[in-house]
Amino acid sequence: MEQSTISDMILKNDMILYGQPKWTFGKNTCNTYEMFVSYFRKSDGTLLPSWPILEIIERDDALTMLFSIALLWEAARKTVEISDRAGSNMTLSLNLLPKFAESANFVEQVRTCLAETGLSPKKLQFEVSELQDLNEDGCKNLNLLHEELGIMLAMGNFGTHRSNVPLLYRVDFDMLELDRSYAALIPANENACKTAIAIQHMADTLNIKMCAKGIENQDQFEFFEEIGAYKGQGSLIGSPMPLDELEGYVKHYGLERGHK
Repeated sequence: MEQSTISDMILKNDMILYGQPKWTFGKNTCNTYEMFVSYFRKSDGTLLPSWPILEIIERDDALTMLFSIALLWEAARKTVEISDRAGSNMTLSLNLLPKFAESANFVEQVRTCLAETGLSPKKLQFEVSELQDLNEDGCKNLNLLHEELGIMLAMGNFGTHRSNVPLLYRVDFDMLELDRSYAALIPANENACKTAIAIQHMADTLNIKMCAKGIENQDQFEFFEEIGAYKGQGSLIGSPMPLDELEGYVKHYGLERGHK
């Protein structure tokens, strides 16, 4: 697909957002929701699965910037709308491509978006993608937003690609997200269980929380709850869903405003 076609879909906001809950273990509540583009809409109305297009975007700096800005603004607007209608304290979790974080106007883009959409910075979590390198400018920008605004930072899909231990030295993460490949082997594979426990202990030592991704059955849910994981995500908790369905989920499981 040509760059111009992708740019045109982004500029026209022909992106269909879906959401997926991140469950808080031990509280029977869910107030954090990941939003992402599930489909792109062509000019003739045809819906295209997002993943092949996202792979092109991730390899192109100009498309990365255009897409990242559009996604940030649209997801922030939708979060505020859903939160208002549901009367909730919904937190937006958003995948962040490092090339965007490194850009000279990244911090200002985030500040402006929050100010104009009304999304509280404390209700925004960036999941730093493992698919691009993060340079020192990106680390500095993320740490600045974390320190000054209280925006939460999560390391996406820990244990894959560029999401590794050295990155923990450079960014003030609040959370690491354990890649779904770990949960897929639990509880049958003893070494996978031991590795997950070790990673949880490391997170505890660093005073950061862990979110286990890919939870698809009750045994996995109970395992991660027992070892002290803070959040979980996967089909057992809730599969990716259109935003109107997500709003219903928020109304049912989210905390009402005024609660922390």
